[in-house]
Parts: sequence; C-alpha cells; structure tokens
Amino acid sequence: ATPFTNGLAATHQIAVGGAFLSDHKIVVGPMENGQITMDGNPILTSFPSSYAEPAWGVTLNYNGEGKLVDNAQGHLEKHIVHMDLPLGIHLQVMRWANHLNVRITMAPREGGQDGSCGNFNGNAADDSTAAIKGRIGQRVPAADLLFHAAAQVGPGGRTVTITDCQQQKREHAMKLC
Repeated sequence: ATPFTNGLAATHQIAVGGAFLSDHKIVVGPMENGQITMDGNPILTSFPSSYAEPAWGVTLNYNGEGKLVDNAQGHLEKHIVHMDLPLGIHLQVMRWANHLNVRITMAPREGGQDGSCGNFNGNAADDSTAAIKGRIGQRVPAADLLFHAAAQVGPGGRTVTITDCQQQKREHAMKLC
C-alpha cells in the first residue's frame, strides 16, 4: 500500500527473469525511488530511450506512448517501459511517482500456462484465488524469487491473503460492501 491508495495494495517494483531470458533479470521501479535495471545495472536512464539484447530476444523502449491500464493518472505525463520479450511476451510498465501499473500481453502457450492472474483457458470460474493456489501453490518457491527478500505485505510483516481471514468475518465484510 502507499499513502495514496487508502490502504490498498500497490505494485512497487516488478522483476522479469529466468530461463526464458537466459537467466537475466529486468527490474522496473517507480519514478521517485526506483530505477530500471538489467542484471542490477541501470539501463534506460534517459527519457525517451531504448535498449536491446538481440541474443536474448529482448527489446526495451522507454517513452510516453501507450494506453493506460486505467485513467486515474491520465492527467499526468506518461513514462512507460515497453518490454518485448521471448515467447511473444510483451509487458507495458507504467511508472508513476510511487507505484507501477502493468499490462502483460501474451499468446496462449502450447501445453497451457498458469499464474496469479489465472490459466488463460477462457473459464474465469477456475481463476479464483483458491483454485490458483490449488494448482500452483501459495507462494513462489524461495529458489525462484527474483527479489533478494520477500516483500513485507501483511500486518507485523506476516504475509496474509483474504483466505487467511475467518470465513465469518469475510462474509460480514462482503455484506457491508
């Protein structure tokens, strides 16, 4: 959460990496206290700018072009990182003062795919938090983390989700909404 999101979650940093990037890592943070790096080295340090690693199938462009995820920051100047990555994956990362918005575009993978946003099979009913946790587990395994430390996202540093809330409390909260 940020002081601007009234206690709601906000994306502060995004990392993309792994075998499909030849074990390289791209990290993008917000404007005020983040930077754009490749393997820990600053890139795209001017605006606009571009960066390419053809051997890895990576092209990055940093500019003010693109459609926003929502219009909440539509009155502000756009600073958008466009990532064209292997496997036809495209990320558009909108950098704001204290947070990021992200749009991921990709084609269905042969054999399927799965993740926090669902499994891309056209059936929204099997994309609930419980269904996703049942398929892929609750957390990214420590060996696969792209950040050096897990984010402190819950009360007292505990990682919690809505499924950690007692059912009775959740039902009561839903009625209030």
